[in-house]
Amino acid sequence: MNTEPYQPLPAAAVPQWHDHYDVIVVGFGGAGACAAISAADAGCSVLICDVASAAGGSTALSSAELYLGGGTRVQKACGYDDSVESMYRYLMESNGEQADPDKIRAYCEGSVDHFNWLVDLGVPFNDTEFKARAIVATTDDLSLIHI
Repeated sequence: MNTEPYQPLPAAAVPQWHDHYDVIVVGFGGAGACAAISAADAGCSVLICDVASAAGGSTALSSAELYLGGGTRVQKACGYDDSVESMYRYLMESNGEQADPDKIRAYCEGSVDHFNWLVDLGVPFNDTEFKARAIVATTDDLSLIHI
């Protein structure tokens, strides 16, 4: 069994190309799926590659939790007044020294749009809150951990 990491081949070493794609997404977890959807929506031909035999990646193992804040529809329906600035401060503080201010700023500023994009794709979100203390909500209600 080969346990060495794969090395990229130079294009000149490939004797024949069988197809052409505008975008190749490596990894079919949550991020890969979102990248593929966005590329296809932009009119690109897309190939998704994953080492596993099915979609899901580590996202499927994470109980499918999402952290989207900054004033989403669900937060408002549950009576919380969150903001981009509040979300940014929370993530900067909770990530400590490894926090990347630019990446966190971009994530927070896009959070409501990301939420709305998922809703537009048909991802269901209840406008309710799981109020009990739990690592993972035992219902399909949102567990608001950041307020």
